Amino acid sequence: MKKCPFCGTITHHNGNYCRSCRRTFDGSKSEDTTAEPPRLDLSKDEWRKPLYAAGLSFVGIGLGQFYNGETAKGVLALAGVLGFPLLLPLWTTIDPFIPVILVWTLAILDAYLSARKINRLQKAFRHKSILFWPGTACLLLIAAFILTAAAAPHVAAKSVSVAAGVVADTKYPAYAVPLYESAILLSPNDTAIRMDKVKVLHYMGRDAEARSDLTIAIATNPNDTSPLMMTGNLLYDNGEYQASINYFEKARELKPKEAAIWMRKGDAQLMIAVAEMKKMREQYKTLTTGSYNAASATAAPANVDAFQSMQSYRDAMTAYNEAIKLDPLMSVEISAHVLASAQTMVEMYNGILTDMGSPNATSTTAA
Repeated sequence: MKKCPFCGTITHHNGNYCRSCRRTFDGSKSEDTTAEPPRLDLSKDEWRKPLYAAGLSFVGIGLGQFYNGETAKGVLALAGVLGFPLLLPLWTTIDPFIPVILVWTLAILDAYLSARKINRLQKAFRHKSILFWPGTACLLLIAAFILTAAAAPHVAAKSVSVAAGVVADTKYPAYAVPLYESAILLSPNDTAIRMDKVKVLHYMGRDAEARSDLTIAIATNPNDTSPLMMTGNLLYDNGEYQASINYFEKARELKPKEAAIWMRKGDAQLMIAVAEMKKMREQYKTLTTGSYNAASATAAPANVDAFQSMQSYRDAMTAYNEAIKLDPLMSVEISAHVLASAQTMVEMYNGILTDMGSPNATSTTAA
């Protein structure tokens, strides 16, 4: 290494020439910048292109630093751009967009200035970072994906949806929602992708958003039973059994031979029967005096239909029987549902008799 006596730049080649101030060490004359001394080892890899480095950092964060051989800087810039959107919302209310743009701008400026310093021998350069080519490959993959999205958006949407499904299976399913939204933008008429998003929203308890997407799915593809069934299931889980039956009935009209639809309709009607029996008991509690007589046994309150729950129960059995006809293997699951609900209804019936003081009330035990 030598130090230029004119500008103080440290040289890393064996010639008596300073690349920074373009002068020979003996001071005899300024060197022509267009005809450098042949004794200099000016291999192409020793020179960096500042604008090229800045452009690389613009299209791929940290790539310009990898081009200049500064691996640590490139990794730090990449971590900042990727980390701020994930970490800042957890600790602060700062919009991560501003720090991300700031870090990205600094990375572009740093890549440009570092390349200039390398050319002036103010900074050592040995070779490109080992992450330069992997980073370039990732950039090319992104470019290929953009071209695919433009030429075949449905294929790109499926790819994004698969990635979202992988993220949804982790501990952070919320990060899958933006991916599903991106896939939907690419293929807005793909009901399957929207349904996958609905499942994630329902899992996170965001049923209002899920219902909104289901409404769009039903309007987009009215002949698809999956959004109808999913809407019915959401209503069922929220205790809105009658509303769920309406959607199960619409699905049944589209696919009358689908056993699963008949079973879900039967489940909702069975839950209505149980809810009506519970309501009946609560109303009888407010009217009984604790003594039993024939008049009180037959005089039901005016606002309670004593046979309404039994009608709902019969409707449920009709739906269940239809489901078993279509798919006998469902009989085991249906039997479990019926036994659990029947046990509850018998307990409610005995409770009513007990509240009225009937000697016919019996205790029930689970089979």
